[in-house]
Amino acid sequence: MADLLLELGVEEIPAFAVAGIRDQLRELLLARLAQDHVAHGGIECAATNRRLMVHVLQVPERTPSKEETILGPAKRIALDERGLPTVALKKFCEFQGVKLTDVVEIETPKGSYLGITKVGGGRDAAELLAAAIPAVLAALTFPKTMVWNESRVPFIRPLKNILVLFGNKPLDVSFAGVRSGNRSPGHLLLSDAFFEVNSFKDYFEGLGRNFIILHEEERKAKILAEIHEVEEELECRIPCDGEMLDYYVFSTEYPVVFSGSFDAKYLALPTEIITAFMTHEKKLLPVYDGAGKLTPHFVGVANIPDENRKVSSGNEKVVQAAFEDAQFFWDQDRKEDFFALKALLKNVMFQKELGTYYEKVERLAALVDFVINETHQDALRSQLHKAAFHCKNDLLTKMVREFPSLQGIMGGLYLHAAGEDPLVWKSIYGHYKPRSLAEEKLEDLGAGILSIADRMDSIAGFVSKGIKISSSKDPYGIRRDANAIIKIIIDFRLPLDLAPLIRLAALNFAKNDADLQQNCKTIRELLASRLENYLKDHMKHRYDVVNAVMAQDTMAIHDKYLKAQAVARLVESGMAEPLSALHKRLKNICSGSERCNFSEGELKEKEEKILSDVFKESKPRIDGLILRKDFAQASSEILEMRPIIDAFFEKIHVMDKNAALRRNRIALLQRLDELLSAVADFSLLVETKPGGKT
Repeated sequence: MADLLLELGVEEIPAFAVAGIRDQLRELLLARLAQDHVAHGGIECAATNRRLMVHVLQVPERTPSKEETILGPAKRIALDERGLPTVALKKFCEFQGVKLTDVVEIETPKGSYLGITKVGGGRDAAELLAAAIPAVLAALTFPKTMVWNESRVPFIRPLKNILVLFGNKPLDVSFAGVRSGNRSPGHLLLSDAFFEVNSFKDYFEGLGRNFIILHEEERKAKILAEIHEVEEELECRIPCDGEMLDYYVFSTEYPVVFSGSFDAKYLALPTEIITAFMTHEKKLLPVYDGAGKLTPHFVGVANIPDENRKVSSGNEKVVQAAFEDAQFFWDQDRKEDFFALKALLKNVMFQKELGTYYEKVERLAALVDFVINETHQDALRSQLHKAAFHCKNDLLTKMVREFPSLQGIMGGLYLHAAGEDPLVWKSIYGHYKPRSLAEEKLEDLGAGILSIADRMDSIAGFVSKGIKISSSKDPYGIRRDANAIIKIIIDFRLPLDLAPLIRLAALNFAKNDADLQQNCKTIRELLASRLENYLKDHMKHRYDVVNAVMAQDTMAIHDKYLKAQAVARLVESGMAEPLSALHKRLKNICSGSERCNFSEGELKEKEEKILSDVFKESKPRIDGLILRKDFAQASSEILEMRPIIDAFFEKIHVMDKNAALRRNRIALLQRLDELLSAVADFSLLVETKPGGKT
């Protein structure tokens, strides 16, 4: 057994991309090992912004040999009446490169055959790995790539070094014009030297000597501990959310927390300006006192120790200058007529081929009007129209031009300072939110409606351009926008079917009807996949529960959310199993049949008449429960009909020879199927037990 150590030395990778590339590398390598039948023990991966490491334990030096049976012709064809080989058998031996004496008789369920048994020798694992690693590296995908040498091989950043050891021996690998060796780079600033690696022990000891903390959890723990030390020293609170912590972890190899301060006079600026500049523009953490009030301090994470305070003082100068500019911009921008800026949006391009921001806000007003109608929020109409027309005006302010991360926020702040209607300024202030599924619910419905319209317009525009997204490529944030739409609808419990909104947004960009249909289909699939992801990964519903509610081809997002909740509760209670069995039985009979017309006059037998009467009596009540979104109770009421349905199946032959009787009975069952399907496709549930376990 031998261990495999692979490390890629890369020029600085953007922090947001590191974890995804690490995970890709792991999955691709595992898939290749499985493909090559290379057994192994555990696998460990770690990454910084300048290196990607994979350590695979207990790899056999040769793959196992395997026995393979190859069937030739059937015995009756392979041998003539005298038992001598026929042409068919001779050709088989010739093709396989074996002698007639190698052929044996093989019994199969289909009879006796002649064939051969081959034993394949194991392959050298080192050779397989040497071929696998370049293939794995070539299969990695990135949001953006670069080429940097004569190989012209694209990668996220220039590849500087490849270290490969197998069984503590260098493995010869070449990729993108870089040949592997047994050296690894130290810390760029604290070491800037390569160290030799002849074993995994050498590797970790060399990392330690050269100021590299390889494992993400160790870097994270160091950062959090040092932030806590600053909190104790300043008697303050320093919130550090997951996104910012990940940035620090994946932008450093030897993280060190530093702190600094700025003139307290700038605290007179709106808090959002200070915090947004720190977090988005400079990747610094604001500091709050015990009462939650902002203080004139900040905290950051550097990639080197700050013993002489050069890092701290450098950041203090930058922050001080930025806040001085911000104070000037805040004072100057408020002297302008904010609403007059809309006309100037004609000169600001939203995106090439998608027009200007002036055209975008005109589209937004129409989409907002539609959402208001669909969600019955007529009282918000005039204010939201105003917000839609002016939500991008702050792009023309001095503040946003200098600090782009403040767009949207500044529009709201300027209008708030000018005494504008709260519904207008709050809608503009919040319409770029939420930025992730983990963000808290928006405070204002107006901001949610404007955000839905804005994001749907962007999605429709980018889809019309043929922009493709994948797990690693989403340059315009299309998936983020789709996630936000779903979150807003669910958070505010909006009775909004997205299908007509999708069509209205897509109409603005479609060249013809075929183009419109394709774009609508693409957007629907995108939003459906994001809702499926939300229900499975965010809400932690079982995959079959999600499949059951996603089966219905509608875009009523909140209904599907409620149905998933209801079906999950039915699974937990044990009621889902009989519903699933019933629905499977109905679908087995109804599948493949056209929609049949039902007539009470065609009912002949007692059991089918009773079922029809019970259905007729129950349906209005169940429909009412479905309209009130009480999907669990609706399912329970359907289940109460099961004894009558069972009696029907026991006594009635559905597929009667009489065509009229057969169609009428199928029609009755189709109506039952439709009633169940109005909640979910219970037939897609796997065998369930109380407690939700499969």
